[in-house]
Formats: sequence, C-alpha cells, structure tokens
Amino acid sequence: MARFLRPSSLIWGTFLALSVAALALRLWSPGHPALPWLTAALLSLLALRVGTLLLDWQQGRIPGTRLLLPAVLLTEGLSLAMAGASRVAITVRFATAVALELLLLALALRALRQARTLQAEWPEERIAAAFAAFVPPRVARLMALELVLLGSAFRFLAGGFRQPAPPGFSLHQESFLRAFLPVLPLLIPTDLFLIHTLFPHMAPWLRWCMHLSTLYAVFWMTGLYATLKLRPHRVDGTTVDLHMGLLGAMRLQKAQVLSASTLPEFDDDWAKREYMKGMHRLLRTGVPAVELRLREALPMTGLLGPSQQLRDRVAVSVDDPAAFLAALGRPCA
Repeated sequence: MARFLRPSSLIWGTFLALSVAALALRLWSPGHPALPWLTAALLSLLALRVGTLLLDWQQGRIPGTRLLLPAVLLTEGLSLAMAGASRVAITVRFATAVALELLLLALALRALRQARTLQAEWPEERIAAAFAAFVPPRVARLMALELVLLGSAFRFLAGGFRQPAPPGFSLHQESFLRAFLPVLPLLIPTDLFLIHTLFPHMAPWLRWCMHLSTLYAVFWMTGLYATLKLRPHRVDGTTVDLHMGLLGAMRLQKAQVLSASTLPEFDDDWAKREYMKGMHRLLRTGVPAVELRLREALPMTGLLGPSQQLRDRVAVSVDDPAAFLAALGRPCA
C-alpha cells in the first residue's frame, strides 16, 4: 500500500491533519500553548512543499505557475508569526504578498482566456484546463466540476427546468432523484427547526455552518439532476457516448460493443453486488439498466478524470432500454 503514496500526498495529508488540530484549538482554546508549535509545523510543511514544487519546476515536470498559490499561502501564513517583527519586515512581507497575489490574478485571467479557445465539448474541461495551471490536475477537475454543478443548479432553478431535454437516450425520467427533487426545498426549514430544537445551546457559527451545508446539499442535488437531464446518452453511426451527469462518462465505438442486453434481476443485493464486480457503473437509483460487454477492456472517465481501471463490462442506466438497444443494433429480447 505504501508504494501508492506519493511524497506530496504525505505532506498534504499531514498538513491537513495539523490544520484541523490547530483550528480546533483556536476555536475552543485560543490561548493553548500548543498553537505556536502547530503554526510553526504548518509553515514548515508548506515551505517544504514549496521547495519540492520548485524542484519539480526546475526539472520541467510542472509549470512555474503551480508555485504561486503555495507561495501566497506561505507568505500570508508567515504574517501570523510576525506579530512582533519590525516595521520593515512587516512592510516587506506585505509587499511580497501583494505582488504574488497580483501576479496570481493576472496569470489566472490569462489562463481563463486561453482556456476559452480550447475545443472542448463540456465547460468543465475548459475550466479545469485553466485551474490546472495553479493546482494539480485532479484538484483542478474537482474544482471545475463543483463550479459547473452549482452553475447548472442556478440555471435550472432560474427557468431551466422548463427547457426540453436534448435529443438522446435520457436517464433522468425514471431517476429516484426526479421524484425526490420537489421535496428538497423542505429540507431547509426542517433543518432550521430541528437544529434550533435539538441543539438550542449550539455555538452560532457552528449552527450557521450546518445550515449552509444543508443549503449546499440542496443545490448540489439540483445541479446533479440538471446535468443528468442535459447529458443524455447518444448513439450515432459509429460512436456511443455514455453519461451519468458530471459523475461519469465513457465514449465507445459501436464496433467495440460485443453484446448488449438488459441487466438481469437479482433476488437480493448481495447477488447483484457479486454479479457487478469488475464492471464500470454509470447507474442511477430507480432507472432501468443495460449491460454492455466490450471487445476490449477500456477506462471510464470519473470525477477525477480517466480511471486507471480497464474493464470490459459496463452497466448503464437508461430510461428506455429497448430503444437504446435497438440503436446499438441489438434489439431487446
């Protein structure tokens, strides 16, 4: 297992653990004697990470822009430890932070302009390309997906729900999420009532954090449903595009599909779980599913991008399995 852990993962993992500990002490015991030591450890880890990024940049493994964000964080963090420093040192720190932040902003705007010219099918691909100049590619993809998901939720609530679904083979009509969506707004007043009733002495900041997390969950589920509706499966003369909103996608050639049939029914969940081992899953609860067997093992694109797992079986949710199988040239039995 250790061979899968990269040095950067260890650094960031330790950094996250120490950050949580420092935040907890800061909130519950502001004058705790361990806080200066935790702060020093966090700054040391961040400086170590900046050093490793500098080596990676010198060896041509990453762009130089990847150094900017950790450098800004390190500079700002040092200001917390310079409360008793001289005026000259504070002025130098402030000037350095402003210069780095202005440079970061200028390069971010340039990266966004360059990303808009990319010939990408989906907006998250262009956004991730811009973010990848400053953060690791997987982090950039997750950030882009969150922005697109929330943007899809706002457009859906602002009238997008009235627009018809694009042509293709949908997977949102039979989804459990569609039936659950009308009651999602009721979670907000329920959350307000329950938290105030069950935890009347909870700290105000913690109460607001819980309220905001509920609101975010409502928007997240709405955005997921919107992307399910906007991205149906598509089958043309040679290509099969499979989607599960923003959560997964797969592009196949028709010739790569060896066979296709509806997913069999199972007596219990354990039998279904055993049968579906080793399958790519583009599934939504409540939607009928189709099983595709491929001529060769292929990857699937997930939340973090193309997966490393190659599989030759795919389970796909689709509202109308018969029409989907007919489009593949394999009529439903």
